[in-house]
Amino acid sequence: MALEDDYQSSVLSYPTHAELYDVLMEHFEVLDEKLVYGLPTFIVKWRTDYLPELEVQERVFTHVNEAAKRLRVWPVVRWRNKANRTYIIRFVPIEKPPPSDIRINYALFIATLGTIALAGFWQATSPIFLTLFYPQGYTVWDILFVTLFFMAALMGIIGTHEAGHYFAAKRRGIEATPPYFIPGLPYIGGTFGAFIQQKSPPMNREDLYDLGVAGPLAGFVVTVIVLIAGFLLSVPVTPAQLAAIDAAYPGMSGELGVPYLFTLMEFVFAGFIPEGGTLYMHPLAFASWIGMLVTALNLFPISQLDGGHALRAILDGDKHKYVGWAGIAIMLLLGYYMMAILILLISRGGEHPGPLNDTLEITPWRKVLFVFVMIVLVLCIPPLWQMIGIF
Repeated sequence: MALEDDYQSSVLSYPTHAELYDVLMEHFEVLDEKLVYGLPTFIVKWRTDYLPELEVQERVFTHVNEAAKRLRVWPVVRWRNKANRTYIIRFVPIEKPPPSDIRINYALFIATLGTIALAGFWQATSPIFLTLFYPQGYTVWDILFVTLFFMAALMGIIGTHEAGHYFAAKRRGIEATPPYFIPGLPYIGGTFGAFIQQKSPPMNREDLYDLGVAGPLAGFVVTVIVLIAGFLLSVPVTPAQLAAIDAAYPGMSGELGVPYLFTLMEFVFAGFIPEGGTLYMHPLAFASWIGMLVTALNLFPISQLDGGHALRAILDGDKHKYVGWAGIAIMLLLGYYMMAILILLISRGGEHPGPLNDTLEITPWRKVLFVFVMIVLVLCIPPLWQMIGIF
């Protein structure tokens, strides 16, 4: 029975029982059917005496997805008994996605450009920066150049991160909005990142995995490029210069937690650092530091963060949740209290709904890549003892 047309409702339509039955009977033996929470639910079994190869499973379920989508429902597939090759398939109505106004994306993009530019200007006009980088004097063009350079670098990192998500979604057939950039306080970098809004769910675990890792890995590549540029532009400072700076500008110099990737880069540039001295970081290096922080926080294997998506594609719901709790504990130890609390509030304790079809395993190379993804997380997050002051 189809629903009456109602343009105020979020539900597009609902198919008849016979239509749903026909979708499944083409590939499966239907063992039972019932209404669960008001939704048509079927117990089905492969017609073969064995579980087909993964490629065959993917092809069949893709056909089921396409047929169901034409009927304006999503097929939610879970194992009932894997040993017996039986599934629970529940059909839920496709809802009208909320309307999007591209003007909001443009407005937030422009606002974020402005706040990041202010952050770059704040660094470009720092007395310490001007003293070390322009000892012979500077012009307004020097300040403008550094400001724009910082803005382009940081927007490039965040924009590439979101572009990775966006194009991965498009490639996997997931509807998504363009990025929503979030302006932030200039003195902490000028942005709180960005996000895209999914308008359709991932069909299987590989969709979920690719959507999760594409953004951080794309952003990480740009972050490394910006980091190298930042080190190349940084200025070596002797111990005497450090003492003079502290005396001339008391309280103005500061330190940040140093990610391992920063430490590796310092090793590469060790020959340029005076004995007992340091490198005074160019604003581009600070842009890369923000990029590393954004990458690391998103890669935590928690709930519906990017790393959480990837982990959920590998593990089932309960195991994923337990790992997520451990990740939240680590996040609290590192001092990211607001982030951890926000995740707990919006994720119902770290749970992840998974993709529509939670029965198809991901390819082995994706599991291997996840190890590299976790290495990227470790490289980008400041070491634990730097953040909590144990040592």
